[in-house]
Amino acid sequence: MKKIAFLAPDKNKSTEIEAILSDFQAEIIFEIGSLDEGLVKAKRLIKQGIEIIIARGETALNIRAVHPNIVVLDVPISGFDLVLALEEARQYGSNIAVVSFPSMIKQIESLESALGVKIKKYHLTTRDSVNSMIELAMHDGAAVILGGFTTVVAAKKKELPCVQIKTGTQAYVDAFFSAKSILTSIELEKRRMGLIQTVLNHVYDGIISVDEKCRITTFNPVAQRIFRCTGEIGSKIDEICPEIGLESILCNGKEELNNIYKVHDIQILCNKVPIKDGKKIIGAIATFQDITKIQMMEARIRKEAYIKGHIANSQFKDIYGTSKATAATIAMAKSFSVTEANVLITGETGTGKEVFAQSIHNNSRRATGPFVAINCAALPAQLLESELFGYVSGAFTGANKEGKAGLFEVAHGGTIFLDEIGEMDVVNQSRLLRVLQEKNVVRLGSDKVLPVDVRIIAATNKDLSELVAANKFREDLFYRLNVLYLQIPPLRDRQKDVSVYAKQFMKELAQGKKLDFSTGALKLLENHTWPGNIRELRNIIERIVAMSQRDKISTSFVKKIMGLEITRRASQEDRQEVTLIKEALKACNGKISDAAKALGVSRSTLWRRMTRLGIRIC
Repeated sequence: MKKIAFLAPDKNKSTEIEAILSDFQAEIIFEIGSLDEGLVKAKRLIKQGIEIIIARGETALNIRAVHPNIVVLDVPISGFDLVLALEEARQYGSNIAVVSFPSMIKQIESLESALGVKIKKYHLTTRDSVNSMIELAMHDGAAVILGGFTTVVAAKKKELPCVQIKTGTQAYVDAFFSAKSILTSIELEKRRMGLIQTVLNHVYDGIISVDEKCRITTFNPVAQRIFRCTGEIGSKIDEICPEIGLESILCNGKEELNNIYKVHDIQILCNKVPIKDGKKIIGAIATFQDITKIQMMEARIRKEAYIKGHIANSQFKDIYGTSKATAATIAMAKSFSVTEANVLITGETGTGKEVFAQSIHNNSRRATGPFVAINCAALPAQLLESELFGYVSGAFTGANKEGKAGLFEVAHGGTIFLDEIGEMDVVNQSRLLRVLQEKNVVRLGSDKVLPVDVRIIAATNKDLSELVAANKFREDLFYRLNVLYLQIPPLRDRQKDVSVYAKQFMKELAQGKKLDFSTGALKLLENHTWPGNIRELRNIIERIVAMSQRDKISTSFVKKIMGLEITRRASQEDRQEVTLIKEALKACNGKISDAAKALGVSRSTLWRRMTRLGIRIC
């Protein structure tokens, strides 16, 4: 859709400029109209979606005054244009009368001495005053009339000598390209404002902002719902929302955080901060939430954060597998279970770290105690802190009036399983370290020390030593947790276990169906690299059970389910990549982290490439 319009004073000028800008006609609308007629045309163009209007002199001024929200570009008359007009007028005599609107002749006085002429100006206020001004000029002894299109038409009717002040071609070209540049900026601003508006409309917080005069500039839908009004832009904030006292922020320039206000029958938690341009306060913003909604969200997060409740269901007999790697891992885990030391379990996603943690607990003297599991990556830092260590009444806004026991207290006499320990923030790492050292906890908002008897089993799929080196995990906490270290091997390193797991999952999921794998199907499953490990294998078996139409699961059916494409030989590019990776691993003595640095990629990227290409560390 065209967004730029050019208002020409007459048909000739329109045709001339249209010819000059012929290569850009798809982007501009040409119309004829000046002064009052130009205003009428501008109003119609704006309704059609025009965003920038190019016009001359008084026409541009009038449109800008009536339509302040539209960009109006004035095509200026340059000093060179005036010189050309005065040179032509001087042929009729040295007394020159300039009859025009003031905007056309701003620089003309400076040309009198340079050109050796006498210039007298007669300003038009309306188009109807042109005849009277011409008559006055002639009465004053003018030799020639100089002016715009309207003046020249009137002078010619009176058969008087006259010269038209014409705007140079380059001025129109410059105005058009300025309009294009401005239009690009407008489109970018619209996109930015559209993004901001989308955010404002869909955030859970109510948002209200005001300018330096306390007039509303933002009032999003959540604010409208809570305050039960539309919050018209430009309205005074104290007339709409006197409850929150946002105008005080404009006066003192200080933040006011975590204040509670009652709006109608809703309690809100509100933050108010000033908006500054340097040191000058140019507005203020308030963000707030319905406290009831906050409590509901916290309850939901807590519910989703607990992995299995406070009971360990798995035991060592539930860990299938006949490979040497599995047997060695189980044996080590059993030896860990008879001690009281903390355990750090590492392994890729889906290897069954929690199953080992529950089995260690159930084989220990703490088996009759609680097994409390929490995913450290599932909670924001502050909520994780309150969940782990508990809080007393009034510890923070929205806290339960009776307070709440933390998970360390709940796990007293048993085991706490901290999954995704590598995602824990530094503050909670410090508090956890204190619990490990002192064997007690202090609830948030309290000074009372509570002794706890808890064994910690932590798990992660990250390399904590790398996080320590990057200052993202406390070194002292790492050594406190890493007393007993259990690494769960990935499924690709224990191929013999694949068929065992596959058959067991088939038995559990078949629900009465008599299904069995062909030898080729099991071989295909064993040869897969299983980047998602046991979890991925279980998902595949569940898909096979759901879609199978025959009792015997064939190789082709498994291949179809897994979406595998078996190629007879690797591409040249893959062979080169295999060679490159193997050389790097050999040079780094099989250390993946060092090889990744040598190849200029991250450890996880190198591991994915090795998995895809079937490269194993010998």
